[in-house]
Amino acid sequence: MMTITIQGSNATTRPATTQNPNPATNQDIDRAARDFSEAIRNRVQQRVNEARIERAVKQGVSVNVQGEEPVVVPTAPPEPGSHVITMKGPNGTETFTIPPNAFEDTIPPQAVDISIAFFLMLAVIIIGTPLARAFARRMDRKSSGSPQISGEISSQLAQLSQSVDAIALEVERISEGQRFTTRLLSEQKQALTTGANR
Repeated sequence: MMTITIQGSNATTRPATTQNPNPATNQDIDRAARDFSEAIRNRVQQRVNEARIERAVKQGVSVNVQGEEPVVVPTAPPEPGSHVITMKGPNGTETFTIPPNAFEDTIPPQAVDISIAFFLMLAVIIIGTPLARAFARRMDRKSSGSPQISGEISSQLAQLSQSVDAIALEVERISEGQRFTTRLLSEQKQALTTGANR
């Protein structure tokens, strides 16, 4: 048997003893080890069974624990109007209870909020688009519109317009006189040519 003792940072080794333990001591040690491992195994199995029973109590189903009789957990009677579903599985029978209002046509409140927000956004788009266009056109008209003309310049433009109209009338009279003169000359020329031919 060898023993090692560690003290601080120095490790010292005691010499191994050369004594042979008797066979009865070895058997006692083996038996104690088997008993200890069996006790641990039983304790673990007991914990597993307790966990199964606890889970079964929460779920309201029956449990068959190894080596023991099945533990039947009492379940409360179902509510009136509720549905009871029983399923047979490989480990036994499991029962599920569905509350009476489980499948009602109810809309969750988040869906209501989302639909209200959607329709409000749609209304804002429908009403806001024409308003935004009108506002943009108005701003465009203001920026690209004709500049303001002062009163002095507008009076000068009115006088200029009157003068142009007067000049146009005079030019028309001159052209009328020109046509009259041209016609008289052409008539005299014809009269001279016809008199000379006779």
